[in-house]
Amino acid sequence: MNTFISPNWVATDSALGFRNSVRLIGAFSREWDNTWKDLPDGAKIGYTTQVRLEQRDQVFEGQALQISPILNQTVPITINHQFQVAHGWSSADDALVVEEVQERYDMPAGRVMANKWDVVAGQEVYRQVYFQIGSPGVPLSSDQVWLDGLAKLANVAVPDGDFNVVMDPKTHSKLLGANIGAFNPQAQISHYFKTGQFNEGALGVDMWMKDPNVPTHTTGTFTTSTWLVSGALQTGSSLLVSGGGTFAFNAGDTFYIAGVNAINPSSYVDTGDPQAFTLQAGIAGAGGTPTFTVAPPIITSGPLQTVTVSPANNASITFVGSTGAVSATMAAQTSKQSLLFNPGAFAFVMADLPAKLAGAVAGRFTGDAESKIKIRYVDQYSIQTDQLPRRLDTIGGVACILPYFALRAWS
Repeated sequence: MNTFISPNWVATDSALGFRNSVRLIGAFSREWDNTWKDLPDGAKIGYTTQVRLEQRDQVFEGQALQISPILNQTVPITINHQFQVAHGWSSADDALVVEEVQERYDMPAGRVMANKWDVVAGQEVYRQVYFQIGSPGVPLSSDQVWLDGLAKLANVAVPDGDFNVVMDPKTHSKLLGANIGAFNPQAQISHYFKTGQFNEGALGVDMWMKDPNVPTHTTGTFTTSTWLVSGALQTGSSLLVSGGGTFAFNAGDTFYIAGVNAINPSSYVDTGDPQAFTLQAGIAGAGGTPTFTVAPPIITSGPLQTVTVSPANNASITFVGSTGAVSATMAAQTSKQSLLFNPGAFAFVMADLPAKLAGAVAGRFTGDAESKIKIRYVDQYSIQTDQLPRRLDTIGGVACILPYFALRAWS
């Protein structure tokens, strides 16, 4: 019978299961974990820290001094989740029944914990991503569509290299089928054939990962509508619209506005790609002039510029998943949201829970420099019931730092 060597050993076993099972969060940036580490004695920073974004400047011509404003943009990262897996048995069970604890309980606990984090992370970040490829309900199997997605990201100055795709198994299957008959490189095609995995560097992406936990989005609905921008010169995160029938939109629904293109945030030139917008809040009603809350905000000048122009009055609006722009309808459609992204798009942070707990035996795994996994194990004997409850806990949070470093792939 296997027995516990130490609480730290149990936490390490679970961490191995966790590390080997993460997909989505495994590709997120982890550079902010240290914010909650190595603080002066007694110092606490709370649940939220502010991540400072890179300064954005404009280049001016001429001898006259033109000073760029110091912006100090920040994005909050909050530790807002605590997940646990708990077991328990009597001392009689421990003596007579419980065995192979490492294989049966500790490592599987780490695996389900990793899956939970992947599910939550995907749900919390995808709605903030506005660039997209594919269409709801249409299998995504063309290499060209993925290449077009990479071109969109290149057009907005996302650095080359270190791209990741985390996709649902059906999209993975379609992509593998589209490439397994390719002529070159032979070694890589052979690997696809033998393993059934499209998971190495290909098509300009460094890592392709299959993950059944990618988020699912269900589009909103509307009856016959010709959605239009209601009023010229609108800017910011609110957009007044008109022309709708009866509608019920969901946060994460995506649309385009005629005549409004994305800009390159480094050179401020027109990319030639229509700017995609995503609703940040659900909204329902019938007719009238509802106000959409959108990302990115419409900013037409200055160092934070996002689009080429403010939408014109009566500019047409086309929703992804709708039948078009004029006299259009949209039915609810459910679609997996695979993600193509540079790790800088998203952040995942974990913090150490205390291991000095009165009346309990505790240990923790604090991870290596790469994984930064933090899991605490605690057990405590109950003399009243002769039970041995034990639990594994993680605390952490995710944030979308640079949404234009990513795009959603509908399928």
